[in-house]
Amino acid sequence: MPNDDNKYSPRKMILLGGLYTTQFLGLGFILTAVPAIMRDLGSSLSEISIMYTLGFIWSLKFLWAPLIDRFSPYKKQHYRSWLILFQSFMIVSLLCAALLDITAQYASLIVLFALFSIFSASQDIAADALGVTILEPEERGVGNSIQSSGGFIGNLIGGGVVLMTYEWIGWTGSLLILAMATALPLINIWRYKEPLRAANVHHENVRYSDMIAFFKRPNSGRWLSILITYTLGISIAYAIINPMLVDIGWSLDQIGFATSIIGSFAAISGAVLTGGLVQKIGRKRSMILANVLVGLSILILFAVAQGNNNTIVIYSSICFMLFAFGANSTMLATVMMDNSQKQTAGTDYTLQYSLSSIVGTGGVSSALLLAETFQYTGVLIISLCVTALSIIILNFNGRYIK
Repeated sequence: MPNDDNKYSPRKMILLGGLYTTQFLGLGFILTAVPAIMRDLGSSLSEISIMYTLGFIWSLKFLWAPLIDRFSPYKKQHYRSWLILFQSFMIVSLLCAALLDITAQYASLIVLFALFSIFSASQDIAADALGVTILEPEERGVGNSIQSSGGFIGNLIGGGVVLMTYEWIGWTGSLLILAMATALPLINIWRYKEPLRAANVHHENVRYSDMIAFFKRPNSGRWLSILITYTLGISIAYAIINPMLVDIGWSLDQIGFATSIIGSFAAISGAVLTGGLVQKIGRKRSMILANVLVGLSILILFAVAQGNNNTIVIYSSICFMLFAFGANSTMLATVMMDNSQKQTAGTDYTLQYSLSSIVGTGGVSSALLLAETFQYTGVLIISLCVTALSIIILNFNGRYIK
């Protein structure tokens, strides 16, 4: 694929879409499908819990992001060379896992999946940095809708579709299919030529101190207050959806279909529609609108919290929440990209992502603890208040959004 710097270039968008989708093919399988497979085989909950901790690696990727910004296997194709390397490592780790027995070689499997998590997180750093350097500001809404949608699609296939077909294709077959799918973007990466304006940035000057410098930039405090409240509001509400559904009598199959399959399509729709809206009404208004959608979805969830078992109400609340989640993800990614400098693209974007991820994880954990004391209704009230606070902060500080 030759270098194509045209705005909204299909080649550029397909490249980014492939990269973001394949990150979550394997990760969705590891964090969603594998725990279910292990439980079905009789594994203990403590063994399964180890698998879930692998997702935390992504929250720590800011620790090595400056290294990816500063060094490269091939300087003239800085981020492209990293992408080829890490994409290949992802494929190899999945192929090696296909050769192992999930019960007899569990320890080795954990090591391989931990490596896959590191490789996919590193690939994400390079993909985000490439996006910062090749996407013009007016392209970032569409570009980040593709990013968010790619993640949802990858998780839908890796965590949902592969699990649904596991009974027929088995462990080895599942991982071989995931490895082959992960290899597809390599074709576009090999053909793509990183623009000279991106490759010629002075990456050799990147230091770990640049992470501290990020927080000292003008208006960074205002932006971080938006990022934190924007993430926290929806995380608190999203955390209690599955427990609420269990408590009103839904089966795990029903919950999985509603949240992982139907919910994923709603999230993809929210991400795509928001990406097209950014250019028309601007970043501030788009972020406020996405948060209004979060607030409305929380209001619908109040009915479920009160024990309403009406299928239409429940599906509406799930679809509304996941649609808002997709819109929210696209807007956060777009503005995080705006706040990333090209010299430190990977470091800046990853630092913001990690902060958002840590806040989101804290919101999920605190929501479940608060539910024991304040019940689901109390947690939803807290979530609604945080979301309202985010809208207020956006209204007063939104002018600092680029």
